[in-house]
Amino acid sequence: MFRNLVSKMLKGGSMAALAASVTMAASPVSADDYMVGFSNRTLNGPYFSALTEHVKTFGQEAGWTVITTDARADLNKQIADVEDMVARGIDALILNPQDPAAGQRIVESVRRKGIPVVIIDSDLAIGADVVTRVNSDNATTNQMIGAYAAEQFGSTPINVALISGNQGNLVGHTRSRNFFLGIIDGQLRSAAKTNFSIVTQVWGKWDQQGGLKAMEDVLVAHPEVNAVYTENDDMALGAIHALRAADKLDDVRIYSYDGNKNAYKAIMAGRMEATGENNPKLMAEMAIDIIKDVRAGNTNFPDYSYTPSVMINADNVESIYDPDSLF
Repeated sequence: MFRNLVSKMLKGGSMAALAASVTMAASPVSADDYMVGFSNRTLNGPYFSALTEHVKTFGQEAGWTVITTDARADLNKQIADVEDMVARGIDALILNPQDPAAGQRIVESVRRKGIPVVIIDSDLAIGADVVTRVNSDNATTNQMIGAYAAEQFGSTPINVALISGNQGNLVGHTRSRNFFLGIIDGQLRSAAKTNFSIVTQVWGKWDQQGGLKAMEDVLVAHPEVNAVYTENDDMALGAIHALRAADKLDDVRIYSYDGNKNAYKAIMAGRMEATGENNPKLMAEMAIDIIKDVRAGNTNFPDYSYTPSVMINADNVESIYDPDSLF
């Protein structure tokens, strides 16, 4: 067909028309038709909103179509969100599962369609059929924070309240467990014995209001508390409000994890001791880069892909704080 078209153009003396036709036929498609879906378990909180925005930005910079959804902390909605994205023809899925068991079911369903899945800011059991799990190094950084707490308290007994996000969350469990391991290691190194107790565990639902309510309950039931660890910074900020209202802020040291810029401001103001960097921009960029590698044919990925471990305290917070950060 193309040969007949050329012959007719030559016979008609239309070299300009021929040149135009060849140029159009050879022009590549300007936009990539690759489509990535991102199912976030919630947008309730600046961290999750920033994670979604950064995934969209890096995906679009790669020339891809990016579909994002908000499960609103609802397992059934997240399952429906992913089913809809699969029906729309996504080529890859980034998943921040609300629940490990439900996340496993989602992965199994998506993988039956041949769609690669990258887990972000969460965890699934080893053996899950995912490309990798993109996370900050929750274990290493929280051990650093725990050791720092042991150093600050010295020989003073630590009576710590644990404010967790929700039951069954593997990431939250990893954060708090390693914070306590850091305390143990720090105290053993300095005194060859431990001198701390976990006075209670309460649930803060990952947001400031939940952290405030949880801290209020702790102060009533455990007035001896002199330290608090929260599994994310939003809950720590809520705990600060409760402690200030009770005139107890000078009596209780607060440790957390996430790297929220408002937590950095609290550290600079002396209202919080330390947190760890859980940078949504770095994680989003890493997830998109991994999908690029999958497209290029790479199949060799570790179970976990970590962003760098950084503890933030009064010594380095001013050099890290970015007032223009989305998170």
